[in-house]
Amino acid sequence: MPRVLGRLALAFLAGAVLVLGGPGSARATTSVGIPASTDGGISATVKFYGAVVPQPYNPDPTAYFGDRKCLVTYHDYNATPGCGGFKLDVILHNVRDQPGYLAGLSSVGGRFAAYADTARTFGCLRPDGTFDHGTSFVVRTEQQPLLDNYFYPDSNYILWWDRNYPEDEGPKFYVNFPAVQVNCPDGMTPTQYGLKVTDVNISIDDANVFGRTTWSTPGPFYA
Repeated sequence: MPRVLGRLALAFLAGAVLVLGGPGSARATTSVGIPASTDGGISATVKFYGAVVPQPYNPDPTAYFGDRKCLVTYHDYNATPGCGGFKLDVILHNVRDQPGYLAGLSSVGGRFAAYADTARTFGCLRPDGTFDHGTSFVVRTEQQPLLDNYFYPDSNYILWWDRNYPEDEGPKFYVNFPAVQVNCPDGMTPTQYGLKVTDVNISIDDANVFGRTTWSTPGPFYA
C-alpha cells in the first residue's frame, strides 16, 4: 500500500492539465449538494463546470490540436473545442468519520464510477446569426459513462488525501463527446445550440470505508 500511495503522491505533484482553447467557450459553474443516505454517512457536492458547446460546430474527429480538435492528448482531461463536453467534480464529506477510515483501513473499492444522461441540441444558424429552430435535432445518451480525470477517481487516493490535507476531496470526471454530423442548407452554418445533463449517478462498492453507495442528483445542468 505505501508504494501505491507513493505513486499517487508523485502523480499528484507531476500531473498537468492542458489549457482549453478554441471557439467553444466554457460555460457557467453549477454546484449541487447530495445528502448522505444514512445518518452519519458520506454526503457529496457535485460541481458541473468547464462545459464546451461549439458554436459554430465544425469538428475534426481526427485532430489532436487546434480549434476543431476532438481527440485528447496525454494528461488532457478537458472537453475539446471541436466536439465539446463538460467536467464533473465530486467532493465527498464526512469520510474521516467513517468507522473504516478511523480504523486506518484502505479501500477495496478500486475506483469510483459516474454516469449521466446527456442531450445535445444541434441545428443551423441563419446568415444573420439567429438559430433556425426548424433545423434542430437532439442527440441523447442515457447513463453515458463519464471518463476518469487522471487518478482522482481512485478511492485510495481520496483516503490518502483526507489523511494528509484538511480539505475534503473526491473523484473527478469529464466527458468529451464524439462528433455529430450536422447538415445545413446552403448559406447556413452548423452549430450546437445547447447541452443538458440530467440524472447524474456516482457510485462505488467498497466494504471497508465508502460502502456500497450511489450519490444521485437529477440536475438538470445546462450549457
